[in-house]
Amino acid sequence: MPTQPRTGAGSGDAAGGDPPAEGALGLRGWVERLNRQGMPVFAGTARDLARISASEGSSAAELARVVLQDAGMTARVLRVANSPLYNPGGHRISTISRAVVVLGFDAVRSICLSIAVVEAIGNARSKERVARQMARSFHAATQARTFAARRRDGAPEEVFIATLLYHLGALAFWSFSEELAERLEAALERPGVDARRAEREVLGFELRQLTRELGREWQLGELLEHAVDGKQDEDPRVSNITLGHELAAAAEQGWDAAPVAAVLERVAETLYLPLDQVTRLAHGNAEEAAKTAAHYGAAYVRGLIPTVRRRAQPGAGDAPEETAPPEDVPPAAPGRFVEPDPMLQLQILRELSALLETDPDFNLLLEMVLEGLHRGIGLDRALFALLSADRRTVQARYALGWDRAEVRSRFAFPAAPPEANVFAHVLAGDAALWVRDPPQIEVAPLLPPQIAAVTGGGFFTMPIVVNRRAIGLFYADRRASGRPLDADAFTSFKHFGQQANLGLSYARGTRR
Repeated sequence: MPTQPRTGAGSGDAAGGDPPAEGALGLRGWVERLNRQGMPVFAGTARDLARISASEGSSAAELARVVLQDAGMTARVLRVANSPLYNPGGHRISTISRAVVVLGFDAVRSICLSIAVVEAIGNARSKERVARQMARSFHAATQARTFAARRRDGAPEEVFIATLLYHLGALAFWSFSEELAERLEAALERPGVDARRAEREVLGFELRQLTRELGREWQLGELLEHAVDGKQDEDPRVSNITLGHELAAAAEQGWDAAPVAAVLERVAETLYLPLDQVTRLAHGNAEEAAKTAAHYGAAYVRGLIPTVRRRAQPGAGDAPEETAPPEDVPPAAPGRFVEPDPMLQLQILRELSALLETDPDFNLLLEMVLEGLHRGIGLDRALFALLSADRRTVQARYALGWDRAEVRSRFAFPAAPPEANVFAHVLAGDAALWVRDPPQIEVAPLLPPQIAAVTGGGFFTMPIVVNRRAIGLFYADRRASGRPLDADAFTSFKHFGQQANLGLSYARGTRR
């Protein structure tokens, strides 16, 4: 998922010289700057998710695979998935694969985009202004999602995201601007100023236009574009977003303020509910918004979301809270390798067993096993390789962990005579193999240079056998970290392989 910032000449770089001043960028220049320097990771995440959502053939496994590319995102998604909002029953979710099954495709996509935007603006330059806007966005999004659900909207999570990102242009600008931020701040402080006019005077465009352009560039969805353009008559779903933001803004004056009562009356008319019921609903949503922001990693805005118990008042009551709920799943620090976690292994094996009680999806089951190998056993690289239709080649299909793209592209080897190699040997049998470093005397002749170049040392491998016929194999190693493989890891590797064999046999049997 996350893409790395690109370097080199671009719209934000003068050829061979310094980048142009902020004031000379213009609308398109700001889009390019945020693409390349400000929010490239968010842009990559958004595009990956849009690609999967747009593909009719996309699956829960593909979404899980995208999330699992980033250890930090994986940990944060699981944290949110285990929060009371998404998991009120408290049945722990330990894998991304399971999260997609339990919560649904749209909910996990929504969680990913929300986390990505929080992380993208985490080091904002204008901290106070960005915190206020982020608080309002979370509050509005939580209200809008509930309004949409009450109106039987088919995708309330899409409404949540569009509402959360409704002021994306402003959040991005105030997070990454330097010189222009001070000028716009001064312009907005003039008495009676029209904010949009001030933006045009200082920037040459309105920040809502920046939201629209970023939404198109990053494929954030038609609903967001309709909301920014005010196409409420054309798209009735936009009214949820509008009402959410109006209510969130009004509540900052206090829940007893006249503007709040006016908005709540309109919400009651829209939802066809009594005003007192809508009022209680809105109060509860505000409480939920404060908790939601914290679970997404934006605990610093909790104190800025006005709740009935914490009424909006100037002064100390508006100070951001710095505390966050405990991390259910601590994110892995960049550059750190995943350590073995026996408890997580057990939890994932339980989730695999639960999956087998349903009609398991072939790809999702494989993805869950790879999660167990990588995150549970602490193996640096884990992949599933599939036999070709003519059974002459075995080639990587899914990979997880370090250097996953490289190993996936290079893992393609002969699997039938006259070629003799370790993977052809494993596919011809039914047992797991631990190739040592240096390799056993009997295994060494089965490691030609092209295989040794990919494996680079010791590894585990095991065939996947369905109806007494091998269809592929699992492979895992610790090449990236150089840590030794051990007997406990091999035993756990075999357990996951056996679960995969059982599950895939069942999955294929139920489809015949």
